[in-house]
Amino acid sequence: MEEFFRFKDFDFKNKTIALRVDLNLPYNSETKELSENPRVYKHVETIKKLQESGAKIVVLSHQGRKGKSDFISLEKHAELLKKYLGNVKFIKFGESFDYIEKIKEKEVVLLDNVRFYEDETADKSIEEHANSELVKKLSPLIDYFILDAFSVSHRCHASVVGFSTLKPSLPGPVFETEQTELEKFLKKVETSKNNIFILGGAKLEEPLEIIDNFLNKEVKILTTGVLSLLFLISRGYKLGEETENFLKEKGYLNFLTKIEKLKNNEKIITPLDVAVERDGNRIEILVENLPTKERILDIGQKTIEFYGEIIKNSTNVFMKGPAGIYERKNFEYGTKKLFEILKNFNSVLAGGNTIDALSKLKIPFDGFNYVSLGGGAAIEFLTGKELPGIKALKQSFEKFK
Repeated sequence: MEEFFRFKDFDFKNKTIALRVDLNLPYNSETKELSENPRVYKHVETIKKLQESGAKIVVLSHQGRKGKSDFISLEKHAELLKKYLGNVKFIKFGESFDYIEKIKEKEVVLLDNVRFYEDETADKSIEEHANSELVKKLSPLIDYFILDAFSVSHRCHASVVGFSTLKPSLPGPVFETEQTELEKFLKKVETSKNNIFILGGAKLEEPLEIIDNFLNKEVKILTTGVLSLLFLISRGYKLGEETENFLKEKGYLNFLTKIEKLKNNEKIITPLDVAVERDGNRIEILVENLPTKERILDIGQKTIEFYGEIIKNSTNVFMKGPAGIYERKNFEYGTKKLFEILKNFNSVLAGGNTIDALSKLKIPFDGFNYVSLGGGAAIEFLTGKELPGIKALKQSFEKFK
């Protein structure tokens, strides 16, 4: 039974569409430069599909968070979109929306950063967000709302959920693909043995949620990154002052209480060796020879081989987070080697830093079963949480079907 409207079922000719995308891009506050990422290209494909159908397109996105250096106007994003779409009209924050009433078929308008509106991120229900400033201004001017950005669907924000009770709202192609692929992966994990989760990176909440959710299934958890360091500590290893000070300064040691409860679980596997920088060189150290005075920056070759052997017997593999400091020369090695191993298996990759590492290491996405662009939303979806964006689309379907 259908729960959503479907993109393919609509005739958008001469209709005005509000399209919520995710153009939240890495921003260098010193050079004032944006870096492109794969989400941009996928959303551009959606805009082109709407242009081909004769729609009038109003694009919505956020950039950064209030108080952060990347909380900027979308003026540069408009220039970026012009590279791929030709002419794009940009409406600065505070300017009138009158132009939207007279846009022509196939025309693209980009509104400014939706988080410039004070009530965009307010703690409100779906119904209450219908009264937010942006939604009240824009909804009389549009026919449909399309949520293309699965990556923001875990946020109950005005530009994500506010239109759903006012206009027929539907998922876009990027959203549909993401949801379908994640559902496929979940079904495979439920029905098969030898599932492997490779969990690393610098964020701990999400990998720990994944462990909580999947540990009772047929899985093995291969730890890398900060997660592996904390499991090594919980299992009695001294890492060395430099690494332990880093973990303390960043607040990671606060997670040790939770990790202590999991330390004896045989499904959770830790590295055999680690890599540090000594006199400008990459040096690998067996964990039984720790502590080391240098900070740990990556997993070592023995760990890569050990994990590779485990992955060989896997049915499905999920990887979130790089294995080490991939931005640093010689310490992208662990992450790169794991990517190379996963190309031969049924693998799903997720997480913003995972995607950034793939891009920086120039590894094409098409070598893997699926590379998720969903970020934190994908993790919440996999761990069984109800996403406000999905809930809002379902409500809209029920109201307008």
